[in-house]
Amino acid sequence: MRQRRLIDDHFVTVSSRLVFTLTLPVLVFLAISKVHFDSGVHLGLVIFVALAILFSCIFSGIWARIAGVDEADISAFVQASFRGNLGIIGISMVVYAFGDQGTQIGALVLAIGVPMYNLLSVMVLARGQGVNWSGQLLLIAKNPLIIAIVLALPFSLFGWQLPKPLHSAASSLGQMTLPLALISVGGTLDFRALRAANSTALQISLLKLVILPVLIVLSAITVGIRGVELGVVALMMASPTAAAAFVMARAMGANHVLTANAIAVSTLGSMLTMGGIFYVLRIMSLL
Repeated sequence: MRQRRLIDDHFVTVSSRLVFTLTLPVLVFLAISKVHFDSGVHLGLVIFVALAILFSCIFSGIWARIAGVDEADISAFVQASFRGNLGIIGISMVVYAFGDQGTQIGALVLAIGVPMYNLLSVMVLARGQGVNWSGQLLLIAKNPLIIAIVLALPFSLFGWQLPKPLHSAASSLGQMTLPLALISVGGTLDFRALRAANSTALQISLLKLVILPVLIVLSAITVGIRGVELGVVALMMASPTAAAAFVMARAMGANHVLTANAIAVSTLGSMLTMGGIFYVLRIMSLL
């Protein structure tokens, strides 16, 4: 589509912003509002995801030390290795693979993943720097996904429902998320990034796309997670490095060039690895 000039950089920028600030938050709101938290459904999954994210962060730090990553690059390395693109690629693949049921579970993963990724990233990138925690917490609180989750909680807890006309309009907006997100991701892919990537960026991609997802999926299977829950965990934890990692790395003085290379390489690689992990789980009858 880019080669035929049907889309350009401006379209990709605008559509990405539309997904992040409007259509995805609406989709997450609708999904969370349908979950009945009082029944304890998916509570074990939420706890598992929180532990998996924390494990990914710690494991990436240990890997960086053992692999001899340059001291100046460790913070960028760790953030790019554990921080996944849950909000665009992860949830899009879940919606495509599992429909409404997967969307509800994926929204729960987003609910725990988004704030954890932001807080852990600040801690990793600070590394002895003075951090304005009130400012960082304010930025997290202003995240459209966080706002959508908070607004949806009363609807879930008290069984509230939107008026039918409003729900219909919101559903139409939410359904725009998948096609817009996929077009935006496709429009940003550039195979020349593979030539620009160094060994450190390739290590990050190996960790993000293969090693950490495999360890997390094996752990999920061990504790009894199966079916759609397992599929959601696999796809979202195997998502490539989040684009937000670049913004935060640059803002906090980390190696943003390494982060940008890791985002590009992992996004390209995820076209194979996410589908591969899903296929293996499918043929093993675990989904």
